Amino acid sequence: MECVTFTRERRNKKMNKMKKLNLNTQKYYLFVDTETIGSLYYTDSVVPFDISVKVYDYETKQVVKQRCYLIKRFIKNKFIMLSSFSAGKYPQYLKRIEENPKDYKMVSVQEFSKNLTAIIKKYNIKTMVAHNGEFDYNVTNRLGEEFEVNSPIKKLDVLDTMEMSKPITFHKQYVNFCIKNKDIKNGMGESKFITNSGRVRTTAEAVHCFIIKDPYYTEEHTGLEDIDIEIDIFEKSLLCNAGGYVQLNTRPKWNDYIKVIE
Repeated sequence: MECVTFTRERRNKKMNKMKKLNLNTQKYYLFVDTETIGSLYYTDSVVPFDISVKVYDYETKQVVKQRCYLIKRFIKNKFIMLSSFSAGKYPQYLKRIEENPKDYKMVSVQEFSKNLTAIIKKYNIKTMVAHNGEFDYNVTNRLGEEFEVNSPIKKLDVLDTMEMSKPITFHKQYVNFCIKNKDIKNGMGESKFITNSGRVRTTAEAVHCFIIKDPYYTEEHTGLEDIDIEIDIFEKSLLCNAGGYVQLNTRPKWNDYIKVIE
């Protein structure tokens, strides 16, 4: 597949100042994925109960450390969890805490902040990577604000794989794949590949489906597992980026994508 190149840039004021990065100048990157519930204090906001991270060695293309931080105040409240989008995953989380306590940590917000701050310092991490990274960045910072705890990722730059994968999602092969499979539904009962406005979806699930050529693949919606497909999107996007330069602290706008279905 040929790659599409772009010059359009957009800064998001909620993240740090937009900048370019040569990926080769940093050894470790922090992949982040969150699963959320309704905020305790703001009815129109969400906060994460699952903050999963993987430390990725850019030189070896290997994960060298992983943790799933499950916020104790939420996980131990059965009513909150069973009222959330992740209700069906609740027994699975409890089982993983019991079977794999090394990777699945039930912690207070203070313990989460202290632990992840130590990881960021140990690996000298400057950049977090996430699909639709602004969301994960903002909800993690909001968790710190609500509990009056320092957010360990607040000073990190954000590399959004949704932005990074535009050479894939703008390509005609991706557009045709989405149109062909437009009748397949996602977990919300909507088209997995076409938005309500007639544009291609660029979720991690949709992009990964295209990469593996399986439109029926379904995301786990648990943090550590979902990071794996974001790493795959990251690595496939690298194939369209021979120079190794990426934009940080920016993301695509919805209307960057033209209507493909009226």
